[in-house]
Amino acid sequence: MKRSNLHAIGVHLGMAALIFLSSMAEAASFNYLYIEASEGNSSGGHTAIQFDDEIYHYQHLDSGLIRLFRREKTEFHFLYRYLQNRPMHLSRVDVTDETFDLLKDQFKWQFLTQERQFKLLDDLHKDQAFLRRLLQRLTTGHVITDSNAASVMRLKGVGLFYPEPGHQAQYPQSDLARQQSLSIQNLRRKVELRFGEDFLHRRRQNIESQLKMLVPGHWPAINSDSTGEKFPSSIYSFSDRYSDYLTALFAIKTLVEAPPLISDAFFRMKQEAFRISDAERRVLRVVRTELETSLVNAIDSNRPDWGYAVLVNMARFIAVDASLQSGFWAFVDDFAEDSERLRPDQYLNHGEHFQVLISDARADLDRNLQLAVARQRLTETEYSQTEMAANRYVELSKNEQHRDIRYNGEKTLPSKSIGFPDGPIPELSPEQITIALSALTDVENSLIQKLQQDFRYDLISRNCVTELFRTINQALLKSFGSIDESSSPDALVIKESEKRLGGYVDSHRSFIPFVSYQAVLNNYHVTHSRDLDSYRGLELAKLKSRQNSVITTLRESNILSSHLYKYNPEDAFFVFFTGDNLLLRPVFGLFNTVAGIVQSVYGFFTWPLDSGKNLQLGATGILMSLPELVFFNMRKGSYKFLSFNELANAELLEDR
Repeated sequence: MKRSNLHAIGVHLGMAALIFLSSMAEAASFNYLYIEASEGNSSGGHTAIQFDDEIYHYQHLDSGLIRLFRREKTEFHFLYRYLQNRPMHLSRVDVTDETFDLLKDQFKWQFLTQERQFKLLDDLHKDQAFLRRLLQRLTTGHVITDSNAASVMRLKGVGLFYPEPGHQAQYPQSDLARQQSLSIQNLRRKVELRFGEDFLHRRRQNIESQLKMLVPGHWPAINSDSTGEKFPSSIYSFSDRYSDYLTALFAIKTLVEAPPLISDAFFRMKQEAFRISDAERRVLRVVRTELETSLVNAIDSNRPDWGYAVLVNMARFIAVDASLQSGFWAFVDDFAEDSERLRPDQYLNHGEHFQVLISDARADLDRNLQLAVARQRLTETEYSQTEMAANRYVELSKNEQHRDIRYNGEKTLPSKSIGFPDGPIPELSPEQITIALSALTDVENSLIQKLQQDFRYDLISRNCVTELFRTINQALLKSFGSIDESSSPDALVIKESEKRLGGYVDSHRSFIPFVSYQAVLNNYHVTHSRDLDSYRGLELAKLKSRQNSVITTLRESNILSSHLYKYNPEDAFFVFFTGDNLLLRPVFGLFNTVAGIVQSVYGFFTWPLDSGKNLQLGATGILMSLPELVFFNMRKGSYKFLSFNELANAELLEDR
């Protein structure tokens, strides 16, 4: 063969390879997820859409609205497949890179838009509550604050050093209190050395002057356009401005008065295992210097929340200082005030899982400390992670004394707060406040009307399924840019869906989660589908592979003899798992219905003691068991105390 012919063949092969690689590069995919029905949230089944490692799903709120949420993939799987014990089904839809970006951008836009809108609604509620408080104070001389208002009018970080208004402060023993006060005095001297001895006095006078002149801002009209083309405005609300000013005054007050930390805002780890090594001591000295520098810089900052930053840095500086002086690790309490709390009777029956959680927290803490020693420093983020791990470990370890514990709620920044005190207030007249309240009411009504128009929940026409496809359709319509008035949007969406996704799914006909999943399989360009088992299903398969399959099936069919499930008091009481046996499901469902009736009767008598919890769970149990009489599985049980660390790298990640 001639060399020229060989060259020509080589060129053609090279071009073909380039075309093939180019088409491969343009290939992309997203996953459509169906989560089976169960007790709890989305009890009739649930759906979600996954782009890379981000999962979006719509959830019904108590307000009657439906809202888009975004979760990281492993967290979503852990929540639904493991904690809620629900099998998941995945279909991969192949699309072009352009279509993938079009869909992903639309879901991201929708999520961020809703976040901003609900933030505006929260800010409106806070402003109204604060203005009503001011009006009461001006007109009656005292304030009657309801519980809802008290929960939103809080000063973050101030509770680290000062008690709730009207309460007596509980400070640590005198030696420790004196040591902490000296730490703050050292910080104050650093500030005065940098800015002058009268700096704090001048800074306080300036803030008090600005606070007195504070007036409610103008809220822009709520955009009623439902196309989502305009991003909602950001508002620095009246109550937030007041809160930031007041927090800043407390930060200065703390530096001047040098009070110790409130007793429950600080803890020391006195076990020998937490003695500080020489290498850790060197790291802590660096952390202390960086905290000192951050505090001095923050107190002269123009950022509105500098007061909170100063309070957190002060508290952490005290903890690091105490660690260095005592030789044992000390940390600031970083649990949120609304953290989930558990009584001993809620966790003692789950000792094996609970010990794994404690080991996880200890391993996280050790890992962070080892990393700090290896790198000879702790960044702010790494210190926060270390602080959170220590908080979780110490809190979970309280199970050894059978004490109440805070199970969830660690935060990256300590946020212990107090309610608004009777401090300085803006110099507003009752007439000004009344006018501002009226204006806020009008804006709130407009926003609520828009939210109800766009996100009102309906079991059939606006649920987790229909809103996913509505968002997909909005993305497809955006690909056209401007649409001619003579064109039918529905027809354009159908045509574009067939072109980009391989077909069209009518969500009005496929509003039931498992029906929508089948519709995706039948209509979209699905190249791969997979059934992902629940935690119990995975563990049951492992047991059957090691033990007699028949005996294992019989033993694990009910909660009384099961080795895999210990009754979780948050589940409505049931007897049989009905997901494993289709033929016996109605019989098992009958037993579960009777169990629900028994719990309801028991709950009727215990109503005054448990605020109706057993009565409510019994009613839920009956409702969840009735579908099992017609072969539809609902009761699965849940696993509250599973370890995320232990399972994060397990089969749940193999969804690609």
